[in-house]
This record gives sequence, structure tokens and C-alpha cells, in this order.
Amino acid sequence: ASYKGLLSTDSAKLLEYLRADDDMTVLLESLINYAQRRNDEDTRDAKYQDMVSRLEMLFVGISGAAAFVTPEILSIDDDTMERFFREQPEMELYRLCIDRVRRKRAHILSEAEERIMALTGEMTGSPDNIFSMFNDADLKFPDATDKDGNKHQVTHGSYIPLMHSNDRELRKSAFESLYGVYENFRNTSAAVLASQVKCLTFRARARKYDSTLQAALDGNEVPVEVYKQLIEAVHENMHYMYKYVKLRKKLLGVDELH
Repeated sequence: ASYKGLLSTDSAKLLEYLRADDDMTVLLESLINYAQRRNDEDTRDAKYQDMVSRLEMLFVGISGAAAFVTPEILSIDDDTMERFFREQPEMELYRLCIDRVRRKRAHILSEAEERIMALTGEMTGSPDNIFSMFNDADLKFPDATDKDGNKHQVTHGSYIPLMHSNDRELRKSAFESLYGVYENFRNTSAAVLASQVKCLTFRARARKYDSTLQAALDGNEVPVEVYKQLIEAVHENMHYMYKYVKLRKKLLGVDELH
């Protein structure tokens, strides 16, 4: 907050803030990475669940406090910004970051609105957090059975190796084990997905994007037209996949492939 009102008028203060933001980000990401990795060891451990939650709340608070930064950077006209780069050569390190912020000018809100958007971070992140706990901590899968009657534990980590087995019975059993459990929770999964879609729609509308697709692609600077052309190209060449599947069924001597 001590930089408020100074970033658009003083190149030295802008560089100083960018450096401070770098240092703070490195520290915070180290903390959240530690908490998340410890939580990954056992997603049922309440201690590290709480640690991750408190750090996420800290991120939200910091984002809210720094809501003035982006509007101030956007208020700097092009000539002044280029002068800042000349006055502070070390700012070149941040040129790409600054250019990306300024490129999104049409989707940046007022300081007050940006603060509100920052404060919604924990709320809009809830669907993802809920699914992570459900998927990683709560779900348990029945053992898969191979052609000899041997049992094999099915987990997220073991599923792919099981599906690469030469034993067709084992592959089928592993598939039914995993997706049978998801089928049992289809309504829960659908509700979480619907909530996520609502959150993404809210963000896209609040930031004045034409669609959630445009909002999702904008972070990587991918035009919507390029994305749609990719999908069209896939559809136009699906016949090659159909020919491959037909040949594969013939060589394997089966009527269906799953």
C-alpha cells in the first residue's frame, strides 16, 4: 500500500515495487509449495489441509491489498512507459510482464473492482478444492482381478500401469473398478462441475470477455479462431482414426475396442 499513487509517476518506485513483488512471490510460492507437497503425502491429513487453506487465504489478502497495481500500470501512457524503461534499464527484465498486463487493458477493472475480484479468489477456487479433496482423499477403488484370479490394487497411480498390461481381463477389471466408482458419484461430480462453470462464467463476464473460452485462452495469448481451427482440423481427419481402430480390431481379433 505504501506504493499506491507512486507507480505511475516514479520509475524508480515502479522498479522497486516490481523487485519487492518478485521477492515476496518467491517466498510465498516456496511456502505454498511446501504445504501442498506435504498435503500430497496424505490428503486426509487435516494439519496440511489447514496450512494450504491459510496460505490460500493469505494469497487472497495480498491480491486484494495490491489491487491498485494493475490499474496504475495501465494509467501510464506509452511514451511515459518507454521513458521509465530508459530511466531504469533494469526494468527491461519486467518488460514482457508489463506488456502482458497492458495488453489486457480492456479486461482490467477499476481499483475497487479489482479488489472485489481478488477477494472472490477463495470462493471461486472452491470447486477445484472440493474436487481435489473428493478425488484424491475420499475415493477408494475396488481391487482389479487378472486372468489368474490375482488381485491388484487400483489407485490413481497404479491405474495407467494396469491399463498397459498384456492381460485383457486385468485391463477390463481395472477400468470397471475406477470408472464404476466415478459412476456412483456422478451427481456429485456434475454439481462440482456446474459450480466450476459458474465461477468461470462469472470471471469472464466480470472482465468483459465475449466468452469463457476467450477468457481461458487469453492468458496464453491464443486467439479463439486458432482454437476453433484446431478442433475443425481434428474433425476433418477423424477418418484416419476410424481406419486405425478398424485395423486394430481386425489384428486383435475382437469385435469391440474400449
